[in-house]
Amino acid sequence: LDANGLSRQVDGALGDLGLTVSNASSDSSEDGFTYGVLVGYQFLPYLAVEASYVDLGDAEFKRNATVSDGVTSADMRAQATTESSGPALSALGILPFMKGWEVHARAGVYFSSNDATARLRVDGLEQSASESSNSTEFLWGAGIGYTRGNYTGRLDYQQYTDVGDGSTGEASIDRLSFVAIVRF
Repeated sequence: LDANGLSRQVDGALGDLGLTVSNASSDSSEDGFTYGVLVGYQFLPYLAVEASYVDLGDAEFKRNATVSDGVTSADMRAQATTESSGPALSALGILPFMKGWEVHARAGVYFSSNDATARLRVDGLEQSASESSNSTEFLWGAGIGYTRGNYTGRLDYQQYTDVGDGSTGEASIDRLSFVAIVRF
């Protein structure tokens, strides 16, 4: 979540209602923990496919302020939370080098389930709304791996582009992961 952009949107919406915002502060945070499980098949030394399920974590935005209509003032707290998870399919191009080492590039598609929740509290009165959507997004990545016997350890960078839609918000999500693979 872009905290500065969301702050401007909240303040702009309040300004459109004829309210003045003062004593404002905002905070955003992201749950850096993501997880996934995958199955795959390596057709050739240079080509593999993977199917996975990933949870990309969540992000939260909070805005506290005093709002005024010129006559009375009230304390306001706004909060927005988003999260995304779903299956993904990828093709990997693999380039072995040195004994046991390989680099790979990934291209695929992410079938996301996105949830967004917004809460607004003004002087003890609270209103909330939630929205869910599904979208299909492009994903790409690169990584390096080392294989010894039937076990592979990989360090992967992945980017899920433009996850979400107009109703839940849209963001590109970067993910760095360590992958442990057991080959059968």
